[in-house]
Amino acid sequence: QAGRQASLLELERKPLLLLMDGHAMVHRAFHAIQQPMTTRATGEEVGGTYGFVNTFFRAVNDWNPSHCAIAFDMRGPTFRHKEFADYKAQRPSTPPDLESQFPKVQRLMEAFGVPIFEMEGYEGDDILGTLCRKAEEQGLDTIILTGDTDTLQLVTPAVKVALNYSVRERKLYDEAAVRERYGGLEPAQFIDLLALMGDSADNVPGVPGIGEKKRDAYGREFVDLIAEYTR
Repeated sequence: QAGRQASLLELERKPLLLLMDGHAMVHRAFHAIQQPMTTRATGEEVGGTYGFVNTFFRAVNDWNPSHCAIAFDMRGPTFRHKEFADYKAQRPSTPPDLESQFPKVQRLMEAFGVPIFEMEGYEGDDILGTLCRKAEEQGLDTIILTGDTDTLQLVTPAVKVALNYSVRERKLYDEAAVRERYGGLEPAQFIDLLALMGDSADNVPGVPGIGEKKRDAYGREFVDLIAEYTR
């Protein structure tokens, strides 16, 4: 497995863009560090910031990107809320100790000269999708660093997704790895899979009776079902 992961990174040494999903990475780092981490001077919680920086340094060291950028969500409704009023309606509010981490990470990114992208009415995921497609048009390879499996729909020959499971553990997905994980499903079909299954975290309903268990039980048949729905 380690050898295969290394081979995924033996790109043609074209310029490499490292895109970071700011909210997903800070959120994952905050919950991964079990012990409270606070500053001596003010007592502010900094565990999410510390975990994020460790992940960022490791990614830069491993992949030596020529370009970096980070995307964040903004407060307020997005175009999805306008389309579906109950979007994310059941999601609990962000804990104050986590909320305070995002400005800290943004200040650090500014200090490192990493461009920060955010836009009213859109999520960070939308920005990541736009940036990686623009990079592909300009001949750059891209690695998206995130903890959100929804991002796998963006995988192409030029775009890979590194899913962080913790501060130290991650897996790099190319097209073959997506097919392996989802029983032959192509990355371009992933959006159809999500539409059929729905997303309880975002309060998005799916087709009744179709979910993770159904997908795992039927394997190839599930992929064929998606193809039937999307003809």
